[in-house]
Amino acid sequence: MKKNILLLLLIGVAAFAPAQKLNKPKPTPVVKENRSLAKADLLKIKLTEDSLHLLSNLFTYDSSLAIRKKSCYAFIPKFVSLLKANNSFYYPFDSFETVSKIYPPDSSFRIFTWQLVLPQGHFRYYGVIQMRSTKLKMYPLFDWSDTMQYQSQLITTNDNWYGALYYGIIQKQVGTKAIYTVFGFEGADIITRRKVVDILTFDAAGKPKFGAPLFFVHQEEDSQHYKKTDTLTRFFIEYKYNAPTVMNYNSEKEMIIFDHVAPPSEKGRGATFSYVPDGTYEGFAWKNNRWNWVENVFTFGINENDNPPIPMPLYGEPQRQPELPK
Repeated sequence: MKKNILLLLLIGVAAFAPAQKLNKPKPTPVVKENRSLAKADLLKIKLTEDSLHLLSNLFTYDSSLAIRKKSCYAFIPKFVSLLKANNSFYYPFDSFETVSKIYPPDSSFRIFTWQLVLPQGHFRYYGVIQMRSTKLKMYPLFDWSDTMQYQSQLITTNDNWYGALYYGIIQKQVGTKAIYTVFGFEGADIITRRKVVDILTFDAAGKPKFGAPLFFVHQEEDSQHYKKTDTLTRFFIEYKYNAPTVMNYNSEKEMIIFDHVAPPSEKGRGATFSYVPDGTYEGFAWKNNRWNWVENVFTFGINENDNPPIPMPLYGEPQRQPELPK
């Protein structure tokens, strides 16, 4: 009798146990981003990267126009074939010396840009935006800058991009929308160069847009002190081909800072191919969700504590410029 009761209890426990297990709530699975490349894809990239490195140096430095063009046109399909590998976004391509690569602070995409030197000092720019995703999501950049009449007033896409070699990027937030400000170099012609600061956003469909009316300029020009107020979609400085100029974001001042360029004499006013930095700096400060022009970033007074910075001494901090020997 006792054996029969024990057998019934065991059967009941066995029947109840799986039912209890089935009714127990399952934990929510944690999905982690897969950042690894398949071994075959990684091997292919590593084997091909050296040839891409060679091609990129050829289309940048070779003295023959035919070789430069051939190398550039060979580089593009080879490079795209590597980007098609799953998780290629996480491969750094650090061996490239003449192909620029920039990431925004949120690392949601990266931009590759490069330039092809053409006859008479002209440049053609190429590039691609690769979004951060497992499967390849990319937007090729087609340089149409030669056809643009009002470059500082246009809003464009990747299909009619204002071409430049990008060297910097910062990010601002307006509500839920990310605003990216990119910095680039452009070879205008054989005697003129430009630095450009542009705006990059993505529309509801995820497609890139270049340019936005976010640069507010209010300045005085010429000896007539004519006040000019305008809102630009991108901003340039244009200068002599060999003049060292600066245009970049200064994190300490939280401003875009750039050289004020001017002609060497009044006779050269308007001939931007002769413009050089005059030792003063202008800028843009982010306020009210736009870039507002600042006429003088640095203001210094003679014999005052705000004199231009000097090298830091070994001990202590300088309070003012040292007096010159008599």
